[in-house]
Amino acid sequence: MAGAATLALIAAGLVAEISGALPGHVGRGVASAAVHGGFLAAGWMMATDRAPWHGPLLWSMGALAAASVASRVTEWGALLYLLPPAVLLLGGRQSPELRAIGWRATAGLRHAALGLAGGAFLGIHLLISASFTLGYAVSLASPAQYLSAVAYDVGANGLTAEWLFRGALFSRLWRRWPFWPAASLSTAMAVARYLVDPALPAAIEVRVGAVFYTALLGVGACALRAESGSLLPGYLGTIAFFAAYRLLSP
Repeated sequence: MAGAATLALIAAGLVAEISGALPGHVGRGVASAAVHGGFLAAGWMMATDRAPWHGPLLWSMGALAAASVASRVTEWGALLYLLPPAVLLLGGRQSPELRAIGWRATAGLRHAALGLAGGAFLGIHLLISASFTLGYAVSLASPAQYLSAVAYDVGANGLTAEWLFRGALFSRLWRRWPFWPAASLSTAMAVARYLVDPALPAAIEVRVGAVFYTALLGVGACALRAESGSLLPGYLGTIAFFAAYRLLSP
């Protein structure tokens, strides 16, 4: 049922975008919110074995939908992307099932620093490689657009990647398998998610780079999740990496 609702919302958003039934790119915002809301719902069901119609999750999905639509209307609307992780964290902080997948706001300082440094290193490596070998420019043409994109990573892209792939999926696999098979499969699923993203440029070198960097990012986040017991270090690494990625332009 949750999957059918997600697909229906994605289809409705895309139809509205193509037909121009909604102003601006609001239709695309609806489709994006449906995708990330579906990831949150899938992670919830995987972690709790319950249907996703639960208060904290619904509030977080609602905040995500509001942010996704508002950010298409005005760049300031992207500030609403700060709400979904806060709402989900406050609502789920007492749940032992969510704590079991690493959903907690605390982690050791060393692990948090490792996650942040690892993501920043990969991001800087990407900037250097793309600018020197592929001719991409590193620039900040519009601070407002850049901050809007980073806010999206904080409240949607990075949030749902950690929640679903390094939280619910990796945790479930790790209970049954050794670390490397569990980390490999969850990372492969995360990489596939980025490869099918229509926002990713179709150039072959971009897709090869996406596989390389998101695979390293995913395995590193799984390792930090396994050692620290928290999703926070991997989340910080993901935000740091995409903050660098958003500086690239063809």
